[in-house]
Amino acid sequence: MTRFIVIAGLVVFSSALLAPGLKVDSAVSERPAKASKPSPWSKDAPAATRGAVQAETVEIARDRQGQFHLNVDVGGESVRFLVDTGADVVALTEDDAERLGLRPDPSEYRPMLQTASGTGMAAPVEIDRLTIGGRDLTGVEAVVVPDLPVSLLGQSALRRLGSVTLQGDRLIIAG
Repeated sequence: MTRFIVIAGLVVFSSALLAPGLKVDSAVSERPAKASKPSPWSKDAPAATRGAVQAETVEIARDRQGQFHLNVDVGGESVRFLVDTGADVVALTEDDAERLGLRPDPSEYRPMLQTASGTGMAAPVEIDRLTIGGRDLTGVEAVVVPDLPVSLLGQSALRRLGSVTLQGDRLIIAG
């Protein structure tokens, strides 16, 4: 019995140490949750309703690689993001940034990211408007990262949306 308690304690302790370094990089379909009331984030909601009702929920299914991806409206353009709860800021690929009209000068790139393989170069930018689940976020802090394979939806956007929870194979964003 003592051996079991020691092993269980070590598992919990190890999980606590490893959890902050884990990244949720999961993907696929975005599905709004069933809503009984119109979303206060919706542009179609009556002005009296906006802000008075709990925001709608966005559920994202895990893909075959165990990742969560979300298509997000960024200034009228659809951008596919990997939801990364461990990323401090939204990180854009150079291709996505170019498509959005965010073209940092080469002199703006500097070492500013800590990655598993060391310090990474990035250029700070600001996204004017980003829409998730009908909710508009303005002035979102972001970076453009050379050679990034997919844009990352990080905490500079996620923390402004409310709660982000994992329930089985679904990531749930509720405001």
